[in-house]
Amino acid sequence: MKRALLMLLALCCLTLPARAAGFYDLPADHWAGREIQQALDAGVVNGYGDGSFQPGRAVTAAQFCALLSRSFRAEEYAAAPEGTYRAMDACLPVLAGTSLEKTYRNLGKRWDRYVDEPLSRYDMARIVYNVILERDALHETIQLSTESVTDWGEIPEGYHSAVLTCWGLGVLKGQSDGRFSGEDTLTRAQAAVIWSRLDALLNGPREVPEDPDAGVEVKEMPPFGLRGEETVQEMMNRINAGTPRCEEGRLPNGGARTEENVLALLEEVKAGCPDGTVWSATERFDYLAPNLGRTAGCLSFGMAVSDYLFGEEAPVTQHRNIPALAVGDVVHIRGGGAERVLILTGVDAGEDAYTACELRRNGKVDWSEWGPLSGLVDAAGFTTVYSRRA
Repeated sequence: MKRALLMLLALCCLTLPARAAGFYDLPADHWAGREIQQALDAGVVNGYGDGSFQPGRAVTAAQFCALLSRSFRAEEYAAAPEGTYRAMDACLPVLAGTSLEKTYRNLGKRWDRYVDEPLSRYDMARIVYNVILERDALHETIQLSTESVTDWGEIPEGYHSAVLTCWGLGVLKGQSDGRFSGEDTLTRAQAAVIWSRLDALLNGPREVPEDPDAGVEVKEMPPFGLRGEETVQEMMNRINAGTPRCEEGRLPNGGARTEENVLALLEEVKAGCPDGTVWSATERFDYLAPNLGRTAGCLSFGMAVSDYLFGEEAPVTQHRNIPALAVGDVVHIRGGGAERVLILTGVDAGEDAYTACELRRNGKVDWSEWGPLSGLVDAAGFTTVYSRRA
C-alpha cells in the first residue's frame, strides 16, 4: 500500500466543507462523527496522510492497544520496554481471557504478527471489560436481560460477563437485530465510539475545547511559488515582504499554530509547488534564510517553506530528536553524495510512521512520500531537523 498508516486514526489534511473532522470520507452526518472528533481532539486517534479517515477499516489488536495506551494506560506505556510491541506490553494485564493472551502464552510469552490481525468484537469486549474492572468503574446497576442479546447462546465461554457488562453500561451496543456479532471485526469508527463511551464512564464528560481561532480574522497570505524567471531569493523577498507579522502563538495568517492550520498553509505551498516542480542545486535556488543563513538546493526549499508556514522571524531550532517531530518540521538528510529534504505532513510516533513532501537533490517535488520514523535516523549519513515549534 502506497500510504502508511498514521495513528489508529493518521493525520488530517485541510478541512473540507461538509465533511466531519476534516476527512474527505467522513460526511458531516456520519453516525460516529461526534465521537471520532472527540477521539481526535484527545489525540488518541488520527487519520491518513491522504486526508482520509477510513471509518470502515478493520482495527488490529496492536492498534486497539495503542489507542488504550494513549489514554487509559499511559503510565504502563511509559514503563514498558521500548520497541515494536510496547503498547502490547503495556496492555498485557487487560488482555486476560482473550485469544491474544492465550496465543501470547502459547508462544512462550512472545508477541508476533498475530497482533496485526483484525480484532474481533469478542476480544474487544473482554479488553474493555478488563479496563473497567481494573479502574473499579462498576458503579452503576446493569439493567440488561440476556434475552436482549439475541445471539447470547452463541457467545463463547469466557466472554459472557464482558458482553453483558459492557452492553449494560452502554459502552458497547449490538446490531440492529439485537445480535452482538462478536466474531465480526472492530472498525475504526466503532473503536472511536467505544473509546468515547469508555472515557466518559471512567473520567466523566469531557469539556469542549475552546476554538483557538474563534473570533480571529484570517489574514491574506501572498501565494507561494516562483513567478516567471525570478530566483528563489527574489520570490522569498516578495513573500516575506507581503507576509503579516506573527503574533505570539500564531501563524503568519493569524491562525493558531495548530496542526490543522499548518496543513492548510501547506496546501497553499502545494498549489504553488505541485508534484513535479523542479528545484535544482543551482544558484537560482539559493535562499538566505533570515534565521539560518545561506541555504542551497534541497535545504533552501525546506527553509523557504518553513519561513512561509511560520514566518521568517520565528526562531529555528536544530535537533536530531526524531520522536519529537511535528507537522511542518523540515528533515534534512545528507551523506554519501545523496541529499534530500522532507517537510512533514503527518507524524504518528505510535505507529512509527510519517508522510511528507520530499525533494531530492536536483530532483522534483513529491507530495506523496511516506515511511517509518525510525528510518529517518541517520537514513543517509546525517539527519538534522529544523523546527519552529519551540
